Amino acid sequence: MANVVYLIDDDASIRESMAFLLSGMNWEVNAFASIAAFTARYNNSPALAGCLLLDMRMPGKGGLTWLEEGAWPWPLLPVMIMTGHGTVDACRRAFHNGVFEFFTKPLDADKLIETLARAFEESQRRAFCWQETARVKALFEQLTAREHEVLTELMEGRSNKEVAARMNLSPRTVEAHRAAVFAKLGVSSLVQAIREYDKLQSV
Repeated sequence: MANVVYLIDDDASIRESMAFLLSGMNWEVNAFASIAAFTARYNNSPALAGCLLLDMRMPGKGGLTWLEEGAWPWPLLPVMIMTGHGTVDACRRAFHNGVFEFFTKPLDADKLIETLARAFEESQRRAFCWQETARVKALFEQLTAREHEVLTELMEGRSNKEVAARMNLSPRTVEAHRAAVFAKLGVSSLVQAIREYDKLQSV
């Protein structure tokens, strides 16, 4: 996965100096003068990875206001806020909205580079979890409604006979559904099926 920094700042001199600094680390830098310019390019890119370096105050819509608008559409992209007007309240609001780090200007170059490296690692971790969740979700979508019901009963600790009695089925039919569930999920035991199911619930 490429290490890409998405930089949004209305100050052209900051965009230029940051691009110069970060490109020296062999990191790709995509700079934008406004949130509108960034969203126009990446609005339909949920798999966007790397790190977003975002100015808190800009003409029109500022970075913090943007983050507070609703669900974040780029789940793999850690956000780092930077501002020349940092306050305790702004910092609190930023972290409440899932910001990875909060910087006040002028930025400490060494700390910025160190934190960006950690943000890239976090983005890679999120990407792995996202892909794993997508894989497991696709497996469970193969199950029929009845297979889902049988699996739910089994995960609650009931035996095949108990499930059969509760669902008005024969034990042999329950066993057939159980085997079909295991085959579709690619598991060989109920414990493994539960582990796969838990991956969906942890999202």
